[in-house]
Parts: sequence; structure tokens; C-alpha cells
Amino acid sequence: MDIKRPERIPRVVVAKMGLDGHSRGAIVVAHGLRQAGMEVIYTGIRQTPVSVARGAIQEGVDVIGISSMVGAHLSIVKKLRGELGALNAAEIPIIIGGIIPDEDYDTLLSLGVRRIFTPGAEVREIVEYIQSVLKGPAWTPEVPGSLAGIKINQLRLLGIKCKKCGQIYFPLRRNCPRCPDGRVEDLPLSDKGILQSFVVAYVAPPGYEVPHAQGYIDLFEDGPRIFSLLTDYGDGSKLRVGCEMGLKIVKRGTDDDNRVIVGYRFTPLPQPENKEK
Repeated sequence: MDIKRPERIPRVVVAKMGLDGHSRGAIVVAHGLRQAGMEVIYTGIRQTPVSVARGAIQEGVDVIGISSMVGAHLSIVKKLRGELGALNAAEIPIIIGGIIPDEDYDTLLSLGVRRIFTPGAEVREIVEYIQSVLKGPAWTPEVPGSLAGIKINQLRLLGIKCKKCGQIYFPLRRNCPRCPDGRVEDLPLSDKGILQSFVVAYVAPPGYEVPHAQGYIDLFEDGPRIFSLLTDYGDGSKLRVGCEMGLKIVKRGTDDDNRVIVGYRFTPLPQPENKEK
């Protein structure tokens, strides 16, 4: 297929659930997606919604594709959506293909299905839709789940807050360790905080810059205590416990998909002068 490859490689799970043993169409689609440069996890036949949802999260997929040929599409989609919701992964897009009666389209869409591909649909259509899902920022975080934003100069730290216990975590995670059954929500974090402890290293293994500093910072606005590399601290005299620190986004090169790798650092902010009485 002569299809332009995306800026990063999509990851897709192609799933067969329930008693549906008709695998030929799913295999053809999986093969076509691989030809288009995508990473495809084919589950094989007779999977459960639980296994598909957990597998999709473990594999970090961008899209879940369901093949249904025996009329059980409403049931399996409803159960799959329930499992994804329970695992705080309801945002993963679901597409479905196979024998789908017209009268079920509205119900499937109301359940969260993004696109429906009926017999006769070309693999090219599926590829182009999946690629459209992935269009987004041309950057990738040095620490997964740590930053949010569209433009690099507008990035900020992003954590989560558990709706059950109120605990805040950084970087992002899908669940609260204290409340596995609790819901979490994304929480933009402050870009300033107070330095609680730090160390400056003057000796390091080959490949590591020296000197380099790292420390723990209590973020403002009731944010969590986070660990960060420090930068722009001069000879180290600008660092002291209790000083105010500010976020700085740094570029760390590019990845294999030509996206800019960005990381977060904290730098000392100008401190108010102490006036003797």
C-alpha cells in the first residue's frame, strides 16, 4: 500500500472476543496495518473483554480494533468499555469492523465506538483513520506522563488526583495505589516550588555530565513533592534549602520518530534580598 507513514509508529490491538471464530478478516486487517508501518498485537480468537482491556493497557496501544462477525458486537463493546473504564483507560479509542446491521450504528456510537468499518471497507481507510487519531504534538516527554501541552514553550507538569482519597501523584498513572477502585483525574501542577533537599555531583560514570545537581521540590498550590534534575545554578551557591525554584523545559534531542524529546528541570529563581533592620 502506498500510504504516507505517520510521524510516530501507531500501536494497535486487533481483537476477537466471545465465541466468534471467524479470524480471516481480522488477520487480513492486521497484516495490512503492519504493511502500513504500524505495530499490531493480534489477540487470536475467543478473547474476553477483560483480557483485551488489560492487554491494551499493558501494550500501550493507541487504538483497539474489534472484529465481530457473529452479531455479538453490542454486548462485547459494552463489556469492553466497562473494563476500560474500571482501569481508568476509557480514553483509548475503539473501532469495529465486520457484519454490523445499520440499526446498531447509533447504539455503538453512543457506547463510545469511534468508527465502524463494514464488509468492503478498504484497509487503507482503516490506516488513514488510525493515523488521524495520532495527529498531535511533535514532541515526546523524557519522563513518560510528566508533561502536557501542544507547543513546547507552553508545556507544564501534569499529575493526577484521586477522587476518593485526594492524594496527588506525579507523573501520571492510571490508578491510585491507595484506592485501586478509585477514579483519578488529570491535575495540572504548579511550575514553582520550594527546594527541600539537593545534592551536587562532581564525579559520575562515563556519559553523565558533571557537575550536575538534583533535588526534591515541594510544588506550590498544594502540589506533591517531586524529584527533579536542577539547572542554571551557577557554581552551586544559588542552591539552598528553602529557596524558590521554577520550571524550565529543556530539549534533549529527537527520538526515532523525529519528535523532539523534552524534559523538565528546575532552576533557582531570584530570591528576595534580606534587609537588615
